[in-house]
Amino acid sequence: MFLRFTAAAAMLLVATPAFAQETRASAIAKLDAEFKATDTDGNGTLSLAEVTARMGKMSAGMKQLDPVHAKRVAGLWFQSADRNKDGKVTRDESRALMIAVFDRYDLDHDGKITPIERAKAAEAAKAGAGR
Repeated sequence: MFLRFTAAAAMLLVATPAFAQETRASAIAKLDAEFKATDTDGNGTLSLAEVTARMGKMSAGMKQLDPVHAKRVAGLWFQSADRNKDGKVTRDESRALMIAVFDRYDLDHDGKITPIERAKAAEAAKAGAGR
């Protein structure tokens, strides 16, 4: 299951400029901003509909995700993030997922994802998208 959702979660990690290092703190800050932007009803949780709508506005590389792909990626992310299976994702659940993905791609466990580690994350995300 882990490989199935990494494509969605890794999108935030690989969105950093190629020359920059991503730290755990910067990844969490990005995630918090995305969470706030995705929580369109302002209730502090994300619904599958909100995540799907947000994924439909995101791009992978230079192209926007098509609706079918956006729905699939949103569903995989939501299924993985909603740990207690109550049909909503809290900020804590979202952060837990990001930390798990960050730790998986932080190959030397130094709290940073280097350009080399980011390239490996992008490769893994592409491979996972084909599954």
